[in-house]
Amino acid sequence: MKKFFGVSVSLALSVSVFLSGCAKTDVAPTASTSAAPAATTAAATPAPEAQKPVSLKFWGGVPPESGPQEAVDNWNKANPNIKVEYIRYVNDDPGNLKLETALLSNTDAPDIYMNYGDDKMTKRQAAGMAEPLDDLIAKAGFDVEGVIGSANIKKFADGKYYYLPANKNVGAVLFNKKALDEVGEKLPTSWTWDDFSALAAKLNKGERKGTMLDPALSTFGEMVLQTGKAKDSFIADDGTSNFNSPALKKGLELQQSLESKGIMMKYSEAVAGKITVQNELLTGKAAMTPSAIYIIRYIKDTKSFPHDFKVAFAPYPQFTAGGNVNPGGGMGDYMSINKNSKNKEAAMKFISWYLQEGNMSMVPGGRIPTSKKADAGKIASILIGDAKDLIDEESLKALLAGSYTFPTAYNVPVPTELKAIYKDEMEKYLLGVQPIDKTLETMKTRSDATIKGAKK
Repeated sequence: MKKFFGVSVSLALSVSVFLSGCAKTDVAPTASTSAAPAATTAAATPAPEAQKPVSLKFWGGVPPESGPQEAVDNWNKANPNIKVEYIRYVNDDPGNLKLETALLSNTDAPDIYMNYGDDKMTKRQAAGMAEPLDDLIAKAGFDVEGVIGSANIKKFADGKYYYLPANKNVGAVLFNKKALDEVGEKLPTSWTWDDFSALAAKLNKGERKGTMLDPALSTFGEMVLQTGKAKDSFIADDGTSNFNSPALKKGLELQQSLESKGIMMKYSEAVAGKITVQNELLTGKAAMTPSAIYIIRYIKDTKSFPHDFKVAFAPYPQFTAGGNVNPGGGMGDYMSINKNSKNKEAAMKFISWYLQEGNMSMVPGGRIPTSKKADAGKIASILIGDAKDLIDEESLKALLAGSYTFPTAYNVPVPTELKAIYKDEMEKYLLGVQPIDKTLETMKTRSDATIKGAKK
């Protein structure tokens, strides 16, 4: 999932290298104030250079009307000496090439820009497109740990930050509240995968499955593995593959058990049917499913998914009781400063404000602020809107107020190849072609050889 990138020495080569695949992203705070420049004693005397208005360009992939323009307008009203202009680039191959070309050539380039995905952030940092932020963070007085939490932000090889995340996707187990009430169970608040399995069995009734997964998005093997090792879950501490992990074994056995007992649809049937979380949950075909809060937009879309029950939210089960890993979520919208910007300190002032209050304007469009100080109740109310009869507000607020460790995979070598090996062997097990111990042994042997080959 995470990819690394080598730096080209010429502009032409650099631009060509950046043709990498990436998915499209479509996706009223109180502004901080800054002092106006002091009046000069002589009208004809020019203002000092430091007091001249600064103009910043801010590039992002979200349409202006979905929150960015409101955020920028709020800033500009309160900060007449630092004017920010929002410019949208489309988060697809041509759009990312346009951004990278501007950064490399410094022609009409942004001062601040959003990166969508660890792979793109890593490439741009390696190419010298991003300014190291540590000194700027210190000058701005921005408290990384207090506002965001440093554990969920990558420091690069030089030990420095090159981005700060602005969006937090929170994973959750989504419940058909009516089904939960039918079996007389309370919504879990702290639980393990064994608890999950037991509850899925209780919720299984007639044509309604106890649980489900979209096989195109996830498997229980991966999720349980991540709750056992959040950082670089595919890699063991010694640099070899982690596919002999007890957590992975537990996750795969959990899925096979649920399928064989008829508590969830078999993997092969789910793949063939191209099932989705929103369809299975909201049509009453499944009682609960691990997913993320982006499903809220489908919950509110009763034209496409007519239903009359509330959906409630619980944190993810853990491999070890008491953990707080959130496999379905993660940090995104990585804000960086162009290394060639002439106004880096001003850019950092805007980023500091945006991360602490400005990006509340993004909530109606489904983007959750990364600030630990953001008002979870207010965010929940905005997300719910007029759908209070369809969304359990109390559980959503509790979920958003939680403190989580998000899985990261910055240092996984050959991630695409490892993912393919995992899929190959996982499918053989779920289809009954090979037993679990042989599956894990083969998975690890193949992966270790692949990692070793990549290091030559």
